[in-house]
Amino acid sequence: MSNKIKSILWVMLFLISGVFLSCFPYSTANFVKENNNLLADSEIKGQSSVVNTSSPELITKDSSYVLLNPQNKQILNEYQGDIKRAPASTTKLLTGLIAVKDLKETELVRVGREVEVEGSRLGLKPGDEISVHDLLTALYVQSANDAAAAIAVKVSGSIPAFAVEMNNYALSLGCLNSNFRNPHGLPEPGHYTTAEDLSKIAGAFLKQANLMKFVKETSAAVRWRDSKGQNHSALLKNTNSLLGVYPGDQGLKTGTTTEAGQCLISYVCRPDGELLLILLGSKQRYSDSIKLLDEGWADQRINAAIRNLSNDQRDFFFSPGLF
Repeated sequence: MSNKIKSILWVMLFLISGVFLSCFPYSTANFVKENNNLLADSEIKGQSSVVNTSSPELITKDSSYVLLNPQNKQILNEYQGDIKRAPASTTKLLTGLIAVKDLKETELVRVGREVEVEGSRLGLKPGDEISVHDLLTALYVQSANDAAAAIAVKVSGSIPAFAVEMNNYALSLGCLNSNFRNPHGLPEPGHYTTAEDLSKIAGAFLKQANLMKFVKETSAAVRWRDSKGQNHSALLKNTNSLLGVYPGDQGLKTGTTTEAGQCLISYVCRPDGELLLILLGSKQRYSDSIKLLDEGWADQRINAAIRNLSNDQRDFFFSPGLF
């Protein structure tokens, strides 16, 4: 066998086996098989590509997503990333970024009527007193809307004033296609963002260890005191069903409303790299996310294998007319 043929076979084997071995332990098929109770979504089949800007089969039609490497900000996969959409509770990433800038976790907050909101709630009532730490816990573990409202009023004095601060902060991150009207993401005219803008907000969030500790918790306890001095506590379960189940998942944020659909921002960190996925408007967010993340790991491994080739090997393997 000639040296040329040996080189071709060696490189092909290196690339194919590297991708296969890196993805096999985390394959979508195995994950769904072992977690049928978690994923009440349709069967997952898919294709892998280094960059894919067309809608892949069985990813929710009309969803938007951006998949990137947060270390170098390289976009690996994107579809309708610049489309303005309702973000639901993924809004709360921005809420927390402002909270830790302006508040200390040990501060106590006496809440008012702002906590009388709809949707997911901790159950706070006007006059209750709770720490910023426990508000952030409820915000990210339970996705509590009353916690978001309490933070907003504590920081800015009112929800509208906090929305101004949200938009200023988002603009400082380079978010040019977003407008936020509230701290929790409940439907409101003029409250929108894009997957691309959320990737910038999520990227800033990843740098905040004092926030990441909350989104990594599968469950957590919180305590507060009512206006009569009665102590209350609750054990909260994280709304993110991939956390602690999908290998390397470090959490971030779920979001669901009728208008927004199912949203999920996922950060996955493994010894061989990191991925950040922003998915908006899905009908099957967990299976959609797993499919996109699995493809992302395969793409990362291919790119790493190519980078590790010597210049001679790269020139040889990708030379015109090789095959």
